[in-house]
Amino acid sequence: MICLPLIGCDDQTLGPQKQGTIRGDVRDAESNAPVEGANVTTSPPTQSVLTDEDGMFEFTNVETGSYSVSVTKDGYRERSVSVQVQEGDVSDAAIVLQRSDSFGGEDDSLTVEVTSWFNDRINRDGSGPDSVFVEIEYRARNPGDLLLTRYEVYFSIEAPENTFSYEVHGDSLASGETDVGTFRKYIRDGDADRVFVDGVYVETE
Repeated sequence: MICLPLIGCDDQTLGPQKQGTIRGDVRDAESNAPVEGANVTTSPPTQSVLTDEDGMFEFTNVETGSYSVSVTKDGYRERSVSVQVQEGDVSDAAIVLQRSDSFGGEDDSLTVEVTSWFNDRINRDGSGPDSVFVEIEYRARNPGDLLLTRYEVYFSIEAPENTFSYEVHGDSLASGETDVGTFRKYIRDGDADRVFVDGVYVETE
């Protein structure tokens, strides 16, 4: 007679498991080849893992919440992306590494790199296929000696069936100055596989 209420109480105390999974892949920005042996960590810290031969990594039994996923590899510049871990779900993280001697899109007076991106699937009414938007963050820097009065950055977003383009315009970027920006692009044909800088255009004073 005493055990029954105790068991019921234990079931209520345990409750649902508030954990999820972070899964992703790491690729070379120029070749789109998988990067094997890259070190992947999270903040807040969970564990440290290495990417496999396909550039894949996974963190399991991660407490729900917001995390920054960082990747380091000799010969590449460190990259981080933000993910939201939800109960019982898999959070995807696609990370593109720039080689340490490359900035992605390049001009004598402008360097641009994609710092992070992720697919955001939306289906508000629960019917039909998801709408997919790609959230992209980039960093543009003026390493030259001249004031940039205007610049344009051309991005390409590769999906399974199509490649989508997007242009970013900026102005008044002084010598040594950095501009960090974000944009959101709707795509068709499922999730994006790759995002990269396709070219730049600048005007100087």
